[in-house]
Amino acid sequence: MTIIVPDIFHTVYFGMIMHLMNQVISFLKQHSRINSFILDWAIIHRYHVFTRLNKPYSQVTQWSGMGMEDLGYMIVPVFMDTLLKHSVSQRIPFTEALLCINNLLYVHRMVQYCYHTEALIE
Repeated sequence: MTIIVPDIFHTVYFGMIMHLMNQVISFLKQHSRINSFILDWAIIHRYHVFTRLNKPYSQVTQWSGMGMEDLGYMIVPVFMDTLLKHSVSQRIPFTEALLCINNLLYVHRMVQYCYHTEALIE
């Protein structure tokens, strides 16, 4: 009998990314920035770390593992560009949203390392 062991990290990680994206979309709609996000998403260029997704964000119905990983790399620059031009009253919520996303995705970047030392963890 073979027991299938779920990959708990990826299950939690992908759930975290999808929850994050639901919050991002809600935030962008609240601040009338969703159209800008969709346009920025569509024009992002291929980079050596990720491949550009071939669909607009709003048309992706199912995420593959690789697509989810690419999303982790793309969301910060796309979200940052979407929020660039802002009013004085938007500065604080936009800055806090960017910090939140960056901190959550720090986990994404850290797990890419082959090993972790005490200095790296600090």
